[in-house]
Amino acid sequence: MNKPIGAFLSPGHIYGFDFIYAGEIRFGPPYYHMVLQGKFILDRIFGFEFKWDDQARYLALQEWLLGEASGQPLTALSIIDTTHQKISLATPWDRSLIFPIKFKEEILSYEKEYAQDD
Repeated sequence: MNKPIGAFLSPGHIYGFDFIYAGEIRFGPPYYHMVLQGKFILDRIFGFEFKWDDQARYLALQEWLLGEASGQPLTALSIIDTTHQKISLATPWDRSLIFPIKFKEEILSYEKEYAQDD
């Protein structure tokens, strides 16, 4: 088996990934590019929120679909299936940040934080 690559290791240290700073929204949190097992994930940016499932098959992330230009977050849950090397994107949440909390078997719990109106 290949050695995991990255600072953020899965349970059992099977997989690993790194975040690479990409920027930040005005008055908001930073967002990052991602390198999973040494491979750069193209055309996607992520917040620093993630959760592995216990078997290291799924990695849930907060994906940023809109950044600093709008001044408001547009995020979605992205789930990487490490077995099939596919990324699934859940419905985006406008003006909110989404946080993966925990997996129970193959079910993911998450929370949303809505942006304040000006």
